[in-house]
Amino acid sequence: MHFFACCALLLVVVTLPTCFVQAGPIKDQCMAAAGITAQDVANRHETDDPGHSVKCFFRCFLENIGIIADNQIIPGAFDRVLGHIVTAEAVERMEATCNMIKSETTHDESCEFAWQISECYEGVRLSDVKKGQRTRNHRG
Repeated sequence: MHFFACCALLLVVVTLPTCFVQAGPIKDQCMAAAGITAQDVANRHETDDPGHSVKCFFRCFLENIGIIADNQIIPGAFDRVLGHIVTAEAVERMEATCNMIKSETTHDESCEFAWQISECYEGVRLSDVKKGQRTRNHRG
């Protein structure tokens, strides 16, 4: 259960059959650009601050999958990207909560903004997953 809460975005990107045909390559490209490994991403919650490179990975990733642009959340992006997997209530809750996060305009602060967005989106709970998706995507 905790795995889903901590890895909602990456779970979608890595394991679920979604509209993200390019998500695996985008994830790999963004890790290379940030100079990090998949283990660095997996370990991001082991300290209070995962570091600038991990935060910038999320900026690259969220920009490339169409969640953020120009240091802002794209309206309706959470629904477009994850709405087919999670309930309408989860979409509404995530958009109401996460869309309140604002960014400054500098490059460094855009990485912090992306990190805050990814943290917010990790608020998706297992109970938010549509019933057909739970059994199909959790096979051990």
